[in-house]
Amino acid sequence: MARGAAAKAYTMQALVKYHGLRNWSLRIPYHDSISVNTDVAYTTARVTFGSYESDKVLSGGVELEGRPRERVIAVIDKVRALAGIDDRCIVEAENHPRIRAKGMGFSSSAGAAIAAAAYKAASLDKKFGWDLKLLSRIARLLAGSACRSVVGAYAKWLAGTSDEDSYAIRIGDATDLDIRHIIVPLWLDISTETAHREAETSPFLWARVESANRRCIELERAIKDGDFKRFGELVERDSLELHAVTMTGTQATILMTPESLRVIEIVKRLRGKGVAAYFSMQTGPTVYVNTLPEDAERVAEEIRAGGFDVLVSGIGGEVEVLG
Repeated sequence: MARGAAAKAYTMQALVKYHGLRNWSLRIPYHDSISVNTDVAYTTARVTFGSYESDKVLSGGVELEGRPRERVIAVIDKVRALAGIDDRCIVEAENHPRIRAKGMGFSSSAGAAIAAAAYKAASLDKKFGWDLKLLSRIARLLAGSACRSVVGAYAKWLAGTSDEDSYAIRIGDATDLDIRHIIVPLWLDISTETAHREAETSPFLWARVESANRRCIELERAIKDGDFKRFGELVERDSLELHAVTMTGTQATILMTPESLRVIEIVKRLRGKGVAAYFSMQTGPTVYVNTLPEDAERVAEEIRAGGFDVLVSGIGGEVEVLG
């Protein structure tokens, strides 16, 4: 008999971003990292185990093959091992909204949603309870940042050195520091894994590892103190550092686009007028603009006036099972 479940998980904005992987099969990074979930973009996933001939993975109705499929099956295999089952499965995932963008965090929300749906479908909640630590370890096998999408709000990924000690914890929420993200979706045809491998060839990688670990401590303090100015400054600095490391790899990979730079100039102009706004970027050209709730509409309107579409988001919660 087929057994299925569905789950929903939000995308995240990486604040202190991880870059490169110490262990690629387990997706264990070189350093800790911090993110905050959005509440406007998410993935829904349904996983059904049954007597199928083979596993099938669909994203937006399109069957996945190659490396994207392998990353999903890594999650499914972990769930099967924990549950002691060998049933094949069908995985169906959908991103919302359906937009073409790179650096939006959809691989993170997909990893979290698929892990949670598979966990529930395999009845692991009856064996282990609803264990977010375990779920974050499972989700990490698809996309490292998925472990942070699992726990929601402000999350910290403890890098660790093994499967058991590499997972995410929540370190804050909107009661600590309430922000709005103005997201400007932009496209670039590059995979995150390519960017991670490129970062590992940069002569500045180890300086980045040391800097990111220090910044995690400072950023966590800023979140807990509700210090938005310090928060914004740290996240901007981290974004520039991340892209500098990628640019100085052997292939000189540039993840920004002219549109990214135009958005950054708008943000700087707003800040010059006294508006609390700071930019952030992940491994792609999409720009997040962090601001306070009272300034969100003005920031969004200024960016729209520059010719860009935007998504306005608050802080999103943890992964959830759908009825």
